[in-house]
Amino acid sequence: MAMRYVIYGAGAIGAAVGAHLWRTGHPALLVGRAAHVNRIREAGLSLVTPDETFVLHVPATIDLGETGVQPGDVILLCVKSQDTETALREVRDAGADPKSVPIFCLQNGITNEDRALRLFENVYGVMLNVPGVYLEPGVVSNPIRGNAGFMDIGRYPVGTDDVTQRTVSDLIKAGYAVNAHHRVMEAKRAKFLGNLGNSLGAITDGAGESAPFLRAVRREGEDCLNAAGLTFENPDEFSARVARSRGETALAPGQRNLGSTWQSLMRGATSLETDFLNGEVVRMGRLHGVPTPHNAVLQETVARMHASGSRPGRFTVADLEGFVASRG
Repeated sequence: MAMRYVIYGAGAIGAAVGAHLWRTGHPALLVGRAAHVNRIREAGLSLVTPDETFVLHVPATIDLGETGVQPGDVILLCVKSQDTETALREVRDAGADPKSVPIFCLQNGITNEDRALRLFENVYGVMLNVPGVYLEPGVVSNPIRGNAGFMDIGRYPVGTDDVTQRTVSDLIKAGYAVNAHHRVMEAKRAKFLGNLGNSLGAITDGAGESAPFLRAVRREGEDCLNAAGLTFENPDEFSARVARSRGETALAPGQRNLGSTWQSLMRGATSLETDFLNGEVVRMGRLHGVPTPHNAVLQETVARMHASGSRPGRFTVADLEGFVASRG
């Protein structure tokens, strides 16, 4: 029996994954916010790739309770980390069997799988290296050539199984490069270190020489993972492995993408993921006695910008360095 993929969190990544699955013959359902879902229902979802724009009439809903979770459904959780608990409860309330329904965490961050395990028995980690842009309702961009992006998939905390392999196969048919990974969280932690820079791009809008600041941010992250006893793939080896499998980003002329936090600020999202990226480093640092001033400054600065409705570019790298220095 074909598995129906319920994409819970149909944003830049989720809507594109659902669209690619749908256009290649896999049953799918998008669950997203009202403006996005309403536009999809009215005119279809526009999936923009470098070579073609698809208009796809993918089933979409604001409330999973409208259709419920059906036997054989697979949940692809694509919400931002700050929305994970709410999404999981809504999936459960829609009739998902905690003992049988697979939950795949297609999310940045390294805490979502553990939170999912509180409610569901079969949890899977997904390391995503997939470009996506979502700035207006009904339209998502997957700006990459060669394939639609790269993923590692495995059970949480370790292992693979038949559901892993079937999902890997379906996503490969949908255009992605996908690898079944026995220790997927090691890959996700390596990706997590890279995602610590998302807030920097959002704060500065990509201006200025940020490499030294970013190195300090990621070094704090590595120190915290080591202090917590959490193993991770060597970042250089991880980057090389991804580069061998992933297609080539191909942004359209005039199109910009400085990461998911930048996109959230650009479209005035109601919440940000930073507390589960830089904030997770800060949390681990407080637990294990590791100083994390660079991550703390990014977390606090993004929060201040979001609260005031600021768009990317309010502060420079020099401003951030000054904020770190002022912490003593």
